[in-house]
Amino acid sequence: MNVMKIYNRLPVFLQNAATSCEGWRIQKTRYDSTFDRIYNDYMERNDWSYQQKCEYRDRQLRQMVEHCYKNVPYYHRTFDERGIDYRQIQTLEDLKVLPIIDKQTIKDNYDDFFAVGTSRKGLVRQHTSGSTGAGFVFYLTKEAYAAVWANGWRGYHNVGLDRGVWCGYFCGRAIVPKEQRIPPYYRINRPGKQILFSAYHTYPEALEEYVAALNRYKPMWIHGYPSFVTTVAKHILDSDDRLKYTPAAITLGSENVQPWQEERIEKAFGKLPIQNYGQTEAVAAFWQRDDRRIFVDEDYSAVEFVPTGDGDLCRIIGTTLTNYAMPFLRYDTRDLATYEENQFGRQVLSLDGRQEDIVKLRDGSSLGRLDHIFKDQTLVAGAQIIQEDLDTLTVRIVRQAGFSPANEKQLTDTLDGYFKGRIGYRVEYTDAIPSGANGKQRFVVSKLNGSQGERKDV
Repeated sequence: MNVMKIYNRLPVFLQNAATSCEGWRIQKTRYDSTFDRIYNDYMERNDWSYQQKCEYRDRQLRQMVEHCYKNVPYYHRTFDERGIDYRQIQTLEDLKVLPIIDKQTIKDNYDDFFAVGTSRKGLVRQHTSGSTGAGFVFYLTKEAYAAVWANGWRGYHNVGLDRGVWCGYFCGRAIVPKEQRIPPYYRINRPGKQILFSAYHTYPEALEEYVAALNRYKPMWIHGYPSFVTTVAKHILDSDDRLKYTPAAITLGSENVQPWQEERIEKAFGKLPIQNYGQTEAVAAFWQRDDRRIFVDEDYSAVEFVPTGDGDLCRIIGTTLTNYAMPFLRYDTRDLATYEENQFGRQVLSLDGRQEDIVKLRDGSSLGRLDHIFKDQTLVAGAQIIQEDLDTLTVRIVRQAGFSPANEKQLTDTLDGYFKGRIGYRVEYTDAIPSGANGKQRFVVSKLNGSQGERKDV
């Protein structure tokens, strides 16, 4: 019988026990001596200059490229077919001689991405579901897996957190049976010090219970999907429920964070959220600092920003520096960003969604950066764009309390500016934006294109 089916049939106190058992297993396997060693290495580099981190990155890159040519069949074949001498790749800039790969490239050449002599025993199996549910399985070495979490905890350390703090966790784990309609709608992971809230239960009674649980346990760290945390924030602002303490930190991941979401979260929780960026494939990581600026973690991976031809917008292309078992060079994350380089590093100015978060037009062109539509819509609590075909969009809107005809006109004028004369649209008001199978919310839902990757929640 499926483990989750057994779990779902257990009484709540045994589900809490099972959740804690799994939390204990994760603590034991994730945070072992390998993690401690690699975390110490990351912390030693924490205060390095931008130049020092880039020099370190390029040294690691040279080692990885040499390893790939000598030991990984796919890359050995690719280098030879293109007449590329691996020794010519000395820096990040030199990577451009290699082709960009994606999930499909790996699926089509799966066994050839493993280093010769690699046994899958002892490796850490990873998988992504993507927004369409298309599975993708790959493997990390124990050291590469530890690096994911070591770099993550360096980021948490830099915003004032440590592993001993309790966390209110608002992500997509199915810890409460989806069909359950009676409280409690959260579970406790005591070894991991997590209060796990269900992204699949966001109706008023559940949200009321979430706020009560926060006030009862007072976790000083709030972490989760921006859409889920914003839903809780909206409930706090629209109801008589109030948070009776101020968290030390709020961190957001796995989805793009919109300015209006930051504003609502700060207003409801009394703390401005910090966002991080990563993905399960572990080829790129960005962290927001206390000064609100987001920078590339140069010593974690080799990140390229490849222009799309749409102004300053770039594709985020990443190369692993740590996973010698199944390495990805120039992997297309399918995420988009703008950036600038300054004395402190490469600063990410905006994370502009996924390559799938676009609307296609009948003339073959497309519209991106659609989240900017809602930048100044202060009384829009949620939004989603659905493309049924090349002629029609449905724009779903969740209205904040106080939304007036004047706000509606402002929204319509903005939508006209983006879509009028290019594609038809209609506005549909709704009480909530539905989450996908993984608990996340897609900003653009299109029947014309699919998803290739999945953001990592660290």
